[in-house]
Amino acid sequence: MSLDAVKESLDRVDPELGAFISLDADAALAQAREDRDGRLAGVPVAVKDLVDTAGMRTTYGSAIHADHVPQRDATVVARLREQGAIVLGKTNLNEYAYGVSAFNPHYGPTLTPADRSRTAGGSSSGSAAAVSAGVCRLAVGTDTSGSIRIPAACCGVYGLKLAHGAIPTEGVFPLAERYDSLGFFAAGIDDLQLVLGLDELPDAGEVRVGRLGVDLEVPTLPEDAHWSLFREQVWTVHREQFERDPAAYGRDLRWKLGLPIGDVAAARQALDAWRARYLEAVAGFDVLVGPLLDGAAPTLEAARADYDRDEFLVGERLLRHTPVYNELGWAALAVPTEDGAVQVAGPPGSEPQLLALGQALGLTSADTVVA
Repeated sequence: MSLDAVKESLDRVDPELGAFISLDADAALAQAREDRDGRLAGVPVAVKDLVDTAGMRTTYGSAIHADHVPQRDATVVARLREQGAIVLGKTNLNEYAYGVSAFNPHYGPTLTPADRSRTAGGSSSGSAAAVSAGVCRLAVGTDTSGSIRIPAACCGVYGLKLAHGAIPTEGVFPLAERYDSLGFFAAGIDDLQLVLGLDELPDAGEVRVGRLGVDLEVPTLPEDAHWSLFREQVWTVHREQFERDPAAYGRDLRWKLGLPIGDVAAARQALDAWRARYLEAVAGFDVLVGPLLDGAAPTLEAARADYDRDEFLVGERLLRHTPVYNELGWAALAVPTEDGAVQVAGPPGSEPQLLALGQALGLTSADTVVA
């Protein structure tokens, strides 16, 4: 059974989508022939190429790490393997996960299976596209400003950003550690429930749901302050390498890493005040429901234009509704519905409630996979 599933997954890989940077068919087939135990026994999984996989090339979407082969699995990968999952390969992403356009100058763009003129969004673009194309039921992603939820919305699948720290990020190349979170893509809620090991979900009817702009109003995230702290974190990671060899980075990262950081101390004060006011505004609700993606997935033309012109028009649109939950450290779920994606979010520990509500609101797995 595992062998048939892996063969079918490999057969469904379409190189023109650009979903994968590396595939290890031989290793996946060898694992499928072994007896496997655990709740994910024999389930093919794709892993974002920001996440270390022992013995499998892990580039972080960069030219600098093009030949990097880790010796150890990241914690999230080790846990998946312990439950019997089979890693197919490593999925495409914006370089070092710094972007949401799904345009990588080193490994090419990732396209949506439903419309090859549009990109899958980012930065976990390949993981969303792989699930949407039916290559695998589950895929691993990371989310620092929306990098799971945005591509999930662009590709019409479920994307769960876990609460900050819910799974250790050991073995994941950092973007901005204050905001980095792990999570998963799936065609249906049942597979997210499976990967989290939840035997049952709460009754969605008993969840206290606050609809943004309907049941309550929340203070707007002070974006200048948020991005000051974000850029400070990113600069800490890349400063030494960037100052030594800026030409090794793609054009968009050279531009982004050159942006001014701003007043970090003032930013922290502004965000502390905002967070206190936000939590006051949402008191009494278990989860919040609100918008996720304004408009459609970006066109490949627009993504390339942003790259060539040192612009961020695509990113500004895609990031309107997602960074708030990274700033809070909350869990958040992209839910595909007949009217487009919505975002369901809640504080740490609310993942079961998010899945229950997502199940009530969203499409079935039969409607999210593009044949």
